[in-house]
Amino acid sequence: MQEFTLRADDAGTLELVCERTDETAPAPRVRSFAGRDEFGLLVDDLTPGEQVLLYVTDAASQEETG
Repeated sequence: MQEFTLRADDAGTLELVCERTDETAPAPRVRSFAGRDEFGLLVDDLTPGEQVLLYVTDAASQEETG
């Protein structure tokens, strides 16, 4: 597992977008969880071993380049 530090944008939003490599597969099931100091997404029904690209807009990197 890899660890990344991200920063929410000025609206307090953090956007995570995934793109599947298996474009013909049926839509996966997405579940979420949230606690006081922890939240996350679980994605079910992917093809075993399928690679997924994760796109993240990080407010900190936007500040550095913008």
